Amino acid sequence: MKQKHVFTLTLPVLMGYVPLGAAFGILAASAGFNFIEMLLSSLIVYAGAGQFLLVALVSAGASFMEVVIASFFLNFRHFFYTLSLLEEFKKINFLKHYIMFALTDESFALISSHKKYITQFSLAQRSKILFFICLCNHIYWIIGSILGFLFQKNVNINYDGIEFSLTALFIVLGYELYKQNPNHKILLTASTIALIALLFIDKNYMFVFCLSVAIALLFIGRKYV
Repeated sequence: MKQKHVFTLTLPVLMGYVPLGAAFGILAASAGFNFIEMLLSSLIVYAGAGQFLLVALVSAGASFMEVVIASFFLNFRHFFYTLSLLEEFKKINFLKHYIMFALTDESFALISSHKKYITQFSLAQRSKILFFICLCNHIYWIIGSILGFLFQKNVNINYDGIEFSLTALFIVLGYELYKQNPNHKILLTASTIALIALLFIDKNYMFVFCLSVAIALLFIGRKYV
């Protein structure tokens, strides 16, 4: 297993995480977070949208329980990521604890889209590959957060629109997953759910709606397969 090759797999995430992490750093600095608070958030929380929510809730004076409950529901989908890789985690070594912690949307999509490549290695090598993918992505996020924080403190420019990097990143990862499994039914179903959410669901609940419908359809499909 060549670490250089595994690093190249994470480049799409690098392109998305640095500007998106920078957007978080800018938001945290604007909301009055100091450098240590911002850095600890990216090191320990490391939840992407969860960190944006954290800044918003803290700035609004939310209570500890309000932050816990809101963060739990926002990041509930991560339980399903771990469950889908549970058999793999049972086989690999102690590195699985960090991998489960750092299994973000993008890391999960990356691992899923290159599953055939990863499974050709031994269990010990697989552990290192998964660990290295998650570690690289975590580092990209931290770097982006630091850069964003420092830019907000020192460079007076308009940062509007930088949060679109998350949308762009999901498009790239979604395309990679489709290339690995060009199933037209899945693509059509996902597109239909997204279109319905766009037309009829409030933007604050779109993600929860899409995720809930997709999970329901998954269980219905498994029942009748």
